[in-house]
Amino acid sequence: MKRDEIELDEADRRLLGAVQKDASVSQAELADLAAVSPSQVSRRLARLKEFGVLRGIVGVLEPKLAGLTCSAIIRVRLRDHAAANVRAFRDLVERMDEVTLCVMTTGETDYLIKVVARDLPHFQEIVQSKLLRCAAIAHMESSIILEHLKDTTALPLGDT
Repeated sequence: MKRDEIELDEADRRLLGAVQKDASVSQAELADLAAVSPSQVSRRLARLKEFGVLRGIVGVLEPKLAGLTCSAIIRVRLRDHAAANVRAFRDLVERMDEVTLCVMTTGETDYLIKVVARDLPHFQEIVQSKLLRCAAIAHMESSIILEHLKDTTALPLGDT
């Protein structure tokens, strides 16, 4: 079976749903929530990790309580789509811890990135010292996030 051909059964979906809600619960609790045995929890999680369905188990932080009070969405348009420009931009983004999301999009914008910063002056420093120095970028437009109406890492898996 190839990596992208994994079939998820209902127990897998319940297990993934439970892990998305709170990965810190015990294997016994996960087993109850997924309606499988504790030994099945270990085997299923290992299989889901092996196939890349479960990329990792992490703690989700509250940015403001972690001292990151400013977030922004930045729309980026590259100068052109030459391989060197694309690579330069991608390398920059990969090196920037402040970038928490980067997606390639259709339309007038090539990429959307989400940046977190301590405050507005720190955001300005990030833009001026990192992003504006990237020769691959032709145009940037940023919007400061005023309020998060929904911010989740949970995927809709159906009834879990």
